[in-house]
Amino acid sequence: MPSEGSAAWRLRPSWTSLLPKGVRSCPPLGSADGHTGWVASVVTTVLGGRPVALTGSGDHTVRVWDLATGDPVGGPLDLGAGSVEALAIGERQGRRVVVTGCYDATVHVWDLETRQEVMAPLEGHTGPVYAAATAVLDGRWVAVTGGGPEVRVWDLETGDPVGRPFTGHTGYVGALAVTELTPGHLVVVSGGYRAATRVSDLATGLPVLDLPGPANLEDVTTTVVDGRQVAVTCTSDDPTLQVWDLSTAERIGELFPQHLRTAHALATAVVDGRQVVVSTCDGGSVRASDLVVGEPASEPARGEPVGEPVRHDATIRAVATTTESGRPVAVTGGDDRTVRVWDLDTGDQVCPPLTGHTGAVTAVAATQADDRAMAITGGDDGTVHLWDLTLGKAAGAPLTAHHRPITAVAADMPLAITAGDDKTIRVWDLRTGEETGNPRKSDHRWVHDLATTMLDGRPVAVLGRWGGGFRVRDLATNRDTGLQSTGGNGKPVRLVAVTLVDGRPIAVTTDDDWRDPPLKVWDVATARQLGHLPAGTVNALAATTIGGHPVAIVAGHYDTVTAWSLLTFDRIGPDLVLPGPVHAVAATPRGDVVVCFDRDIAVFTAAPPS
Repeated sequence: MPSEGSAAWRLRPSWTSLLPKGVRSCPPLGSADGHTGWVASVVTTVLGGRPVALTGSGDHTVRVWDLATGDPVGGPLDLGAGSVEALAIGERQGRRVVVTGCYDATVHVWDLETRQEVMAPLEGHTGPVYAAATAVLDGRWVAVTGGGPEVRVWDLETGDPVGRPFTGHTGYVGALAVTELTPGHLVVVSGGYRAATRVSDLATGLPVLDLPGPANLEDVTTTVVDGRQVAVTCTSDDPTLQVWDLSTAERIGELFPQHLRTAHALATAVVDGRQVVVSTCDGGSVRASDLVVGEPASEPARGEPVGEPVRHDATIRAVATTTESGRPVAVTGGDDRTVRVWDLDTGDQVCPPLTGHTGAVTAVAATQADDRAMAITGGDDGTVHLWDLTLGKAAGAPLTAHHRPITAVAADMPLAITAGDDKTIRVWDLRTGEETGNPRKSDHRWVHDLATTMLDGRPVAVLGRWGGGFRVRDLATNRDTGLQSTGGNGKPVRLVAVTLVDGRPIAVTTDDDWRDPPLKVWDVATARQLGHLPAGTVNALAATTIGGHPVAIVAGHYDTVTAWSLLTFDRIGPDLVLPGPVHAVAATPRGDVVVCFDRDIAVFTAAPPS
């Protein structure tokens, strides 16, 4: 892979178990047309017949984005109003106007087409105006703004205040939205830092109800879904967006827009007939996510808790990929003792959760056997299970030859290999479920990880050595071939990944010795080190070859995932930052990158340079 092409690679979000629909980036990931400062505000409208989003930023510009493509529309707008903290679209004298709340405690009103200010700044707030919305109240357009601890209402025709300020908040108001709770009954949903999220009557300012969950509210937007008035909220301490039924104050959905940091501003729109939530973060990114909510409380969806995403009930520990009936799938295992199978294109679960382990599932492998998709899993309970993914059930009784927790599994049709804390390495025939050969001791030490590949036309396993590096074992005989890396530092290899380049296996290993390079790259056939990757802490590791280019996918310290070229040892594209600790990764030759963080799974598509 040429080093000059490495930066052109990108990992594009495909779906997650929090949001099994597409997530669109504005601008598209990899382009350089975005804001250069934090994005503090967003609003949506229709411009020239197409849905667009307007975003206001600390770079003192307002930008317009085509929500169908993510591309910018026109050039950036400099409204000359300093830091734009809030945006809203309304009408004045039959023309569309933009209401901007600014850090200097003022509110400005601009003509959307001419970009000229149409009245004197609205003054009265005692702090920065972080929130703005518009509505029609008693037949007149009004602006609703939040600054300091107050919510104020303004007549957009005259600029005069309407009624008294809402004074029920104990902290500053950082977010608000206006919606029709019932026909003719307009309410304001507002909240902020260390303040309850309150629903108030727009005409009187009197409280109607409080939402139980959101504290430290960053933003809120409202819409109608299946006849229900809903609010979408984001907070400063949660990477997900929460969806609330305003008539019941119940949470009915959760979205994950895949920002590098927590979301800061929200708006809703309709794109190609689908409802989306547009969100921003202070890192400068803008995302459009499909709005997905649970069924009403009286109609639970397929036995799932209302509003809860379909995912593991505890941390995911292992993942592998294969194909089932022609579709690519990921197989995950976790602390909830279940094995789950995911369609990599849609995010749907291929079959109900596979159960049988009595402890956490710690190792997963997947392959094809007699034209059927199979998975092999190992757990803390010391058992190994074979699963027929086509039928969605166990392919025989559990394999109980190991006597301690399983540390690693790998498979290469028709054989699978397992290693455990009992210091033995066992090989299994996937067609019969029988053990082949004799169990081998692992040098009186544990094998923490292993991977299978082909070497000189024979299936082999690359085993991480206790003293560093690797050794190669023949799967047909379960005997060492004698091929192994030289030297060693006395530290065990924790992770091993292998891929093929022109039929030649390349391995990547990592150990816990801080004096060594974190990731070493090897030619397996010669046991010669080819180089190293300058990564930091490594929590999970995968390797694949995409379009002839060998790539390593590395989960680093806590929540960061990086792609590396195994030819040039360069970083490929920007890092991915997930909202929780990453424990497992996998990759496919077509470019799917599967990342398991906490209880959730996210899939990205690796796009090589053209």
